[in-house]
Amino acid sequence: MRLRSMTAVVAAMGILLAVPAPARAQSPPVPTPAQGGLNDVLIRILSNGCAELQGGSAGFGPDLAQICAGGGAASTTGGTVGGETRGGGEEQRQVYRRLRQRQAAASADTGGALSLFASVEYQNFDKDTTRFETGFDRDTVGGTIGADYLFRNGLVLGTAVSYGHEFGSYDGGGGFDHDAYGILVYGSFMPITSMFVDAVAGYTRKNYSFDRQATFARPGLATSGPTSGDTDGNEFKIGVNAGYDFLLGRFTVGPRVGVLYRETTIDGFRESGRTGLELAYDNQNIQSLTTTAGVFGSVAISTGFGVIVPQATAEYVHEFLDDQRSVGFRLVQDVAQRRFLFQTDPPDRDYFNLGVGVSMVLANGMQPFLNFRELVGYRDRSSHTVTVGLRVPF
Repeated sequence: MRLRSMTAVVAAMGILLAVPAPARAQSPPVPTPAQGGLNDVLIRILSNGCAELQGGSAGFGPDLAQICAGGGAASTTGGTVGGETRGGGEEQRQVYRRLRQRQAAASADTGGALSLFASVEYQNFDKDTTRFETGFDRDTVGGTIGADYLFRNGLVLGTAVSYGHEFGSYDGGGGFDHDAYGILVYGSFMPITSMFVDAVAGYTRKNYSFDRQATFARPGLATSGPTSGDTDGNEFKIGVNAGYDFLLGRFTVGPRVGVLYRETTIDGFRESGRTGLELAYDNQNIQSLTTTAGVFGSVAISTGFGVIVPQATAEYVHEFLDDQRSVGFRLVQDVAQRRFLFQTDPPDRDYFNLGVGVSMVLANGMQPFLNFRELVGYRDRSSHTVTVGLRVPF
């Protein structure tokens, strides 16, 4: 009896195994893990007759088909789109300086409850070519205008709008042209005498335009040409800055500490061109969290037409986020749209900002100012920033 039961169980299992399993929906292909910068990944993909693109039955566009028709090792160059979009503007630094000027005017009884300010800025930023990203040189020209109100309890509330135009060129050819439109709200209060706490929150809309010079070579074929693409992005930021001023006669010196969180998103986009090397990029998200610790010093020099205030700052910056990222992309002329990844540069976690400037407090309360700031100690980047502006009380 037991033998018959076991025989029935075995027969039932055989029937179940003979029934074909229901078809499962195919999951999207997993992209090849990122192993280097954009040019490294493209060389790997396009070498040996584009071996990594031969896994499917779909074909290629005519330009990519020509590239993939031969064998042998390949070489390729071209700007790494996206690296130049990093880095925030100077808007929050201008607001912090603006609030210090506001306090100076209030203490000297030369400022009204309402005041307007305006500033213009120029920055030159240079990045070296690395294993992961193509180098570039970037110039930024922009301006900020704003208004704030000083309440009787010492609270300052204000808002400002800004515009910045970034333009530059990649090492080896090609360039970019970006526009940024921003709005900031800010405030400041003094919990105790000589101590201040500032807060800033802002949003910036960014329009990106890229022109990348793409070059490919293998035995028997060399091709080069421009690719272009446009996309948009958004940036959100929030920061707090605090300090204490020690008054030593005409001299003021004190510590400064701050924190700034910034999140930037870049919409995915497709390049156009006729090289076969045009790319379609995934959406990107860049997060940055920096803390600063530094010292400020100034001296007030009285003259017949007002008070001249030379000043200097030095700050140490530590980056907690903005990690090395993997960016997804596809070759536009690969009909199967196989997805690959390339890596961006890892950040320098620690660097410094040095600044010098001068402001004037005139008898009518107007305050012109000039500031210069230098990025120091960053492994492959340097920048110089000049800001000039004017505060007008009412």
